[in-house]
Amino acid sequence: MIKGCQKKIIHITNTGSPYFEEAYLILRRGGDFSDGEDAGEMDMVQEAVKIAEGGSAALSPRRERKRKRRNQAFFCGICLCSFLFGLVMLICSLIG
Repeated sequence: MIKGCQKKIIHITNTGSPYFEEAYLILRRGGDFSDGEDAGEMDMVQEAVKIAEGGSAALSPRRERKRKRRNQAFFCGICLCSFLFGLVMLICSLIG
Protein backbone atom coordinates (compact mmCIF):
# COMPACT_ATOMS: atom_id res chain seq x y z
CA MET A 1 0.00 0.00 0.00
CA ILE A 2 1.40 3.39 -1.03
CA LYS A 3 0.94 6.30 1.35
CA GLY A 4 1.36 9.96 0.53
CA CYS A 5 1.26 9.60 -3.25
CA GLN A 6 -1.03 12.05 -4.98
CA LYS A 7 -1.38 12.68 -8.69
CA LYS A 8 -3.63 15.17 -10.42
CA ILE A 9 -5.50 13.56 -13.31
CA ILE A 10 -7.72 15.11 -15.97
CA HIS A 11 -10.27 12.67 -17.41
CA ILE A 12 -11.84 13.54 -20.77
CA THR A 13 -14.82 11.69 -22.20
CA ASN A 14 -16.33 12.21 -25.66
CA THR A 15 -13.07 13.34 -27.22
CA GLY A 16 -14.58 13.52 -30.70
CA SER A 17 -11.66 11.49 -32.00
CA PRO A 18 -12.07 8.34 -34.10
CA TYR A 19 -9.12 6.84 -32.19
CA PHE A 20 -9.86 7.75 -28.56
CA GLU A 21 -13.03 7.19 -26.60
CA GLU A 22 -11.62 8.57 -23.35
CA ALA A 23 -8.40 10.29 -22.37
CA TYR A 24 -6.59 10.39 -19.03
CA LEU A 25 -3.92 13.05 -18.64
CA ILE A 26 -1.64 12.90 -15.60
CA LEU A 27 -0.13 16.23 -14.60
CA ARG A 28 3.50 16.65 -13.65
CA ARG A 29 4.35 17.52 -10.07
CA GLY A 30 5.60 21.00 -10.96
CA GLY A 31 2.82 21.63 -13.47
CA ASP A 32 -0.21 21.15 -11.26
CA PHE A 33 -2.63 24.01 -10.70
CA SER A 34 -3.63 25.33 -7.31
CA ASP A 35 -7.00 24.27 -5.96
CA GLY A 36 -8.21 27.83 -5.37
CA GLU A 37 -7.89 29.10 -8.93
CA ASP A 38 -10.82 28.30 -11.22
CA ALA A 39 -9.17 30.07 -14.17
CA GLY A 40 -6.05 27.88 -13.91
CA GLU A 41 -8.14 24.75 -13.70
CA MET A 42 -10.24 25.73 -16.72
CA ASP A 43 -7.07 26.52 -18.69
CA MET A 44 -5.72 23.05 -17.89
CA VAL A 45 -8.95 21.36 -18.95
CA GLN A 46 -9.10 23.37 -22.21
CA GLU A 47 -5.47 22.50 -22.95
CA ALA A 48 -6.17 18.82 -22.24
CA VAL A 49 -9.15 18.84 -24.62
CA LYS A 50 -6.99 20.52 -27.28
CA ILE A 51 -4.32 17.83 -26.87
CA ALA A 52 -6.89 15.03 -27.09
CA GLU A 53 -8.49 16.50 -30.22
CA GLY A 54 -5.19 17.33 -31.92
CA GLY A 55 -3.47 14.12 -30.90
CA SER A 56 -5.63 12.00 -33.16
CA ALA A 57 -4.67 14.12 -36.16
CA ALA A 58 -1.01 13.66 -35.36
CA LEU A 59 -1.36 9.91 -35.41
CA SER A 60 -0.54 8.43 -38.78
CA PRO A 61 -1.39 4.78 -39.29
CA ARG A 62 1.40 2.50 -40.42
CA ARG A 63 -0.46 1.57 -43.58
CA GLU A 64 -0.53 5.19 -44.70
CA ARG A 65 3.22 5.58 -44.15
CA LYS A 66 3.94 2.27 -45.91
CA ARG A 67 1.75 3.23 -48.85
CA LYS A 68 3.46 6.62 -49.15
CA ARG A 69 6.92 5.04 -49.01
CA ARG A 70 5.93 2.40 -51.58
CA ASN A 71 4.61 5.08 -53.96
CA GLN A 72 7.84 7.07 -53.63
CA ALA A 73 9.92 3.97 -54.40
CA PHE A 74 7.70 3.16 -57.40
CA PHE A 75 8.06 6.65 -58.91
CA CYS A 76 11.82 6.68 -58.26
CA GLY A 77 12.05 3.35 -60.09
CA ILE A 78 10.06 4.72 -63.02
CA CYS A 79 12.33 7.77 -63.22
CA LEU A 80 15.46 5.63 -63.11
CA CYS A 81 14.17 3.27 -65.82
CA SER A 82 13.18 6.23 -68.02
CA PHE A 83 16.61 7.78 -67.59
CA LEU A 84 18.38 4.52 -68.45
CA PHE A 85 16.13 3.94 -71.48
CA GLY A 86 16.85 7.46 -72.72
CA LEU A 87 20.58 6.97 -72.20
CA VAL A 88 20.56 3.68 -74.13
CA MET A 89 18.56 5.26 -76.95
CA LEU A 90 21.02 8.18 -77.10
CA ILE A 91 23.99 5.80 -77.28
CA CYS A 92 22.28 3.72 -79.98
CA SER A 93 21.52 6.83 -82.07
CA LEU A 94 25.14 8.00 -81.79
CA ILE A 95 26.52 4.59 -82.78
CA GLY A 96 24.13 3.92 -85.67
